[in-house]
Amino acid sequence: MPQLWRLTRNRYGRAVYDALGRVGITATEMVEYVIALEDAPAADGGPGVGTDADGRTGYTVEVCDPSTVEPLDAPVEELQSDELVVAALEDGRPRGYLFCSVDATHEIHPLERELRFEGAYIRRVFVDPDHRDRGIATAMVGETCRLARERGAERATALVALDNGPSRALFERHGFAPQRRRRYVRVGPLSHRSVRSP
Repeated sequence: MPQLWRLTRNRYGRAVYDALGRVGITATEMVEYVIALEDAPAADGGPGVGTDADGRTGYTVEVCDPSTVEPLDAPVEELQSDELVVAALEDGRPRGYLFCSVDATHEIHPLERELRFEGAYIRRVFVDPDHRDRGIATAMVGETCRLARERGAERATALVALDNGPSRALFERHGFAPQRRRRYVRVGPLSHRSVRSP
């Protein structure tokens, strides 16, 4: 039996979701993952992330200017003024990115509401499909946790759609624990929200 995320996380699933949204029907369930940054694994995202067949390193993970990740169609227009862009670079070319803020409020579009995040909030984790399964996302999350600690954050949070198996596995491998599930359903003018333990 195929994993749920493979059925929904593709262009056809997205088209159905968007079409329903246009007629006023939406539903989402997101898992809120949290880690105490003192418990976060040591960052391994500096020089030398990823190796080729000969064991040579090829990626670095660093904070960069938003324009650096534009070739990956990163939605940099939605960045907050003090939000970090952490990218995996290979010879200066972006291979992945994520966004991170500290003590900020964000509009969470699938939930149709604003949420305030104490500590770091990690979002928009993306790795170029040709460079996946090389530890890049794990290295970016590790380096981001280190940077967030430097900025005074005591914890980090990520919101992941329930059907996004790869992202959920990423955060769980890195030591993030599911703290609560947020569910939102809207049909026209009627809506329902719930928050519960995982």
